[in-house]
Amino acid sequence: MISLPSAEEALPLALQFKLLQSEKTPTALQTSLQSKSIQSILAHALSSVPYYQQHPQIRSMNGNIEWNKFPILTRKELQANEELLISKNPPKNHGKHFDFRSSGSTGRPVHTWTTEYAQFFWRAFTMRDHLWAKRDLTASLAAIKFLADGKALYPGQTSNNWGLSTAILGYSAPAMLLNSSEPVERQYQWLVEHQPKYLVTYPSTLQELAKIQIREQKLNSLHNISTLGETLPPFVRTLVMQAFNCKIHDIYSSQEIGYIALQCPLYDHYHIQLENCMVEILDDNNQPCPPGQVGRVIVTSLQNYLMPLIRYEIGDYAIPGKKCDCGINLPVLERIIGRSRNLVSYPNGDKSWPAYNPMALMNLFPLARFQIEQLSVEELRLNIEAPDTPTSEQCLQAEEIIQKAIGYPFKVTVHLVNNVPRAPSGKFEEFVSRI
Repeated sequence: MISLPSAEEALPLALQFKLLQSEKTPTALQTSLQSKSIQSILAHALSSVPYYQQHPQIRSMNGNIEWNKFPILTRKELQANEELLISKNPPKNHGKHFDFRSSGSTGRPVHTWTTEYAQFFWRAFTMRDHLWAKRDLTASLAAIKFLADGKALYPGQTSNNWGLSTAILGYSAPAMLLNSSEPVERQYQWLVEHQPKYLVTYPSTLQELAKIQIREQKLNSLHNISTLGETLPPFVRTLVMQAFNCKIHDIYSSQEIGYIALQCPLYDHYHIQLENCMVEILDDNNQPCPPGQVGRVIVTSLQNYLMPLIRYEIGDYAIPGKKCDCGINLPVLERIIGRSRNLVSYPNGDKSWPAYNPMALMNLFPLARFQIEQLSVEELRLNIEAPDTPTSEQCLQAEEIIQKAIGYPFKVTVHLVNNVPRAPSGKFEEFVSRI
């Protein structure tokens, strides 16, 4: 006899069914439905959120609100106006309120509020990711993530399920969690010991694990890997295929917004989760970028009526893409590039993305972890975390590799460090500008 879902289980199942319908909906209808969601949260913000009610640019419109003229909310403005961005009259049926503090990559905290209703959608998109990747929920899952308190999330590093998205449905295999602050050799041995079918971690952590796997060949159970929290470089995808012979499914999300985009089930690009947010890719003149052009990511939350973030400049750069032929009609992001601090600055004032393949440095320093820091418009510093001091010949070769890849004769100094610098959030960046 088939066991019917409880009332608690039926609601997320119904939402999942609606999402399955939504992703196949013709583009024109998707746009129309999203427009209604935008108008709804915009009207709510103008009626109950002090920041938008008091904003001089909005007040000057005299009630004739034009979406493309609505002010862009920067991260600094969010940090400075946290209290003013909270709705004075959030919907009572949206449930409990939750607050989150994220240190962010710069260390300056961001404090946001959300509701039980918005979290309900977060869990639904988590399940969509599982479905797109065709994961077997009865198989073992391991996660290696940064935990500020230095502890595993679950006692004994084990939970009874994969998280709230599967727990509410009443089934999934156990999951395990290890702090990414553990030495990478410890991480690898932990994975070898448990031999999970699925792994969730950061691209930088995965890169280090792949290097060990190529050498050791002891972790042979992985069927699928999920990455999150950092930009996923193309070379890491290649390295993982070489090391583990399995595919990566990348997730693009933020604490402030939730899920922004999920990797396509068939290709390496991403589908925007338009049921959760509106995404604009804008150039420096705030005009929409055509497919193939790098632009700033501007996001509007559609489910968080407690703290609606409208046209929020999240700090990332991305490339919009053309319609995908996978059968999913959700808009496409061709690639997520990185943040403004990941841009190389040149003496003439130009900026560009560092177009280099870290594999050349990895071959030069096989056991090392490294990071390139830009100290000025003339100088770069290569920080190397390695068991041995680099030779003068290695330093010269590293300088030549970086200069050739970046296309400018920067002065490059090589520093042996105990730990390659990471952001307070635990995230890692292979190139970061300090100017």
